[in-house]
Amino acid sequence: MTDSKRLTPEEFLKVVPGVFEEANKSKKSVNLSVKRLVERDLIEGNDEFNATELPRFDVSQKAQFTKIPSEANSKQYGVLVRIKKGDGESLIKHSTVVKAEHIDKFWKDYSSAIKSGMVGLIKKKKKKAKKSLRK
Repeated sequence: MTDSKRLTPEEFLKVVPGVFEEANKSKKSVNLSVKRLVERDLIEGNDEFNATELPRFDVSQKAQFTKIPSEANSKQYGVLVRIKKGDGESLIKHSTVVKAEHIDKFWKDYSSAIKSGMVGLIKKKKKKAKKSLRK
């Protein structure tokens, strides 16, 4: 199993095409995940996870149609991006954290890397509808 530490965004973008290339050759699936990164504080706890007492703490600052309450959080979070191929002994996992101010450039490069790697996709064959015997 290859379990690498978090890569820099630039290193991660260099690794993505290789993972897709290996997956296409071996006909394996690739799992992609993207989520907001919140570092857990196990001793003091995080306000982000306290939805009972602070239900409006974690509202996006870029929400267009939502009035942002004064007690909302103004902190910007990084984005955790992961890619995984295979399972068991042949497992390959890579991840990176992208800062909020660099997300647009990263997303543009990441989406082009993913699109170029998905050449092995096969279009599903649709069943032909039976012709009606009625006239």
